[in-house]
Amino acid sequence: MNVVETENLTKIYRGNQPDDGRSWGDALVDLAKRAWRRPEEKAVVDGVSVDVRAGELFGIVGSNGAGKTTFLKLLSCLVYPDHGQAVVNGYDLVRQRSAVRRSVVIAKAGGWMSCLWQLSGRENLLFRARMCGLSGKEAARRADYVLERLELEHQAGGHSWSWSAGELQRFSLGLCFIARTPLVMLDEPTSHLDPHVARLIREFIREDLSREGGQTVMMSTHYLEEADQLCDRVAIFFKGRVLACDSPSVLRARYAADSIPELWVSGYRASLGEQIRKSLGLAEWIEHFEDVASGRARLRPKWGGHPEPDRLRSALEAQCVTVLEVRDVEPTLDDVYFRLCREKVT
Repeated sequence: MNVVETENLTKIYRGNQPDDGRSWGDALVDLAKRAWRRPEEKAVVDGVSVDVRAGELFGIVGSNGAGKTTFLKLLSCLVYPDHGQAVVNGYDLVRQRSAVRRSVVIAKAGGWMSCLWQLSGRENLLFRARMCGLSGKEAARRADYVLERLELEHQAGGHSWSWSAGELQRFSLGLCFIARTPLVMLDEPTSHLDPHVARLIREFIREDLSREGGQTVMMSTHYLEEADQLCDRVAIFFKGRVLACDSPSVLRARYAADSIPELWVSGYRASLGEQIRKSLGLAEWIEHFEDVASGRARLRPKWGGHPEPDRLRSALEAQCVTVLEVRDVEPTLDDVYFRLCREKVT
């Protein structure tokens, strides 16, 4: 059973988008231009057709401006589509918007839109629970569970203006858990968070929302490793379109090389990276320094076709870099994304 089905879903913005960070002066100039010139049209979501299965943890990855957030806004009834069709939890996205809204909860990055500033943390959780029709006893039980599970007991009596970004995001996820809607949409849930909070949120998404709660989760993220670890299937967005959609393992098998060389070296300097990349015609050169002082590092190339370790070794040794070891490593979802997007650019 599919919880979400979209067919040729399209959203077109005319002129600059309202959240593009313009100053009031730029906005005023833009309004004056609109009076005599037709604004430019841009398809931010361009003919997207995907399906999301019940109980699935579905990832949406892509660069800034790829259309990830707008796609989630369309499915949660925050904006109207210009073309195409969609069904969410069995309801038509355009004709049955009230029913769609009751089926969906969305948590924006940072979580600042989710909580009422007048209420404390626990009061926000209780208010959401009562609005969802829970009894007072069940509301209190779920609120206490969220506070303990997400390590928020210390902010139970605090207000949102005093919370950190990580605390705001955790409260936002807690509200999603309490609502228990069939579909949860998370827009970059771990963006700009420290490693401990990010790990806690990932565990909560996988264990509490998806597995225990049985909710279908759609999440956008910039972190491809995160999508690789968490998601059952991943849709790769590029300029409003879906380049590929499948499980991470299938995407790696279909679009990445069987293995990629990883070189352990010493005597390496960051200044050499661009020079070696150009000399070998590489698309990108990935560096992970283990010890900057000794120049000990792990290096990985990214290019189309099959890598050639001997060429890499020769190019490094020509720059007086010692190659300690060459290993074959498994490709990642990042390699798949890079290849697909580079093919579109070139």
